[in-house]
Amino acid sequence: MAKTGQHIDSSPRAGRAQHPQGLPTLRAVFAELLLVCLLVTLVPVTVYLDSAVWGDGVTEDSVTEHLHNTLLAIAAALFALGAYQHMELRGYLTLTATLFTCMFLREYDAAFDRIRHGFWIYPALAVLLIGIWIAWRNRGTTRLPLLHHLATRSATFVYIGIVLLLFFSRLFGTSALWEAVMGAAYLPQVKTTVQEGTELLAYLLIAYGAVLSHLQGYGAHAPLQEPRG
Repeated sequence: MAKTGQHIDSSPRAGRAQHPQGLPTLRAVFAELLLVCLLVTLVPVTVYLDSAVWGDGVTEDSVTEHLHNTLLAIAAALFALGAYQHMELRGYLTLTATLFTCMFLREYDAAFDRIRHGFWIYPALAVLLIGIWIAWRNRGTTRLPLLHHLATRSATFVYIGIVLLLFFSRLFGTSALWEAVMGAAYLPQVKTTVQEGTELLAYLLIAYGAVLSHLQGYGAHAPLQEPRG
């Protein structure tokens, strides 16, 4: 018999641990895992379609390359939108949007080459100067927003994507490596396909991280205080 004044929970949830506030549910974790798996699967599927179905390989006009540009445009647009919406984060978000916009222009160099070879550098320099000017005017909103955003899960996807893009894909896609692996059977197209596929994975992670960052406020919900030490 229960003691007087003691409350007995007879609901179906009795004896089951309460879900800690702020933690994701298992359903949300598995849903994100499935989504990330689907995104990763998109890389070999796209490369296969370019190489085996359409038969043109991974060229400047391939679906793989167009996805590069589309994903970069999404990331740049979301960080630019964030800079517009969050004044307290404007310096940092402007610099990030500037970086991705310049990368987008570099990826689209084939289109700019129709005007003049290497013409992409001129709009890229214009974007860079405008971005630096805006960030300088908002220089008090650069360092701490960067640190707070890097502390979020969403920034981890962007961070890993940038590392894959700027370092791993360049190293893993070098001609010397694939010449050593393939020997006399070396084909430049194989090296290009591996490198472009790795870059597509990097762009997918960057774009996915940008979407999550936008939905979660780029770490703006955390108090912007100077970290100790």
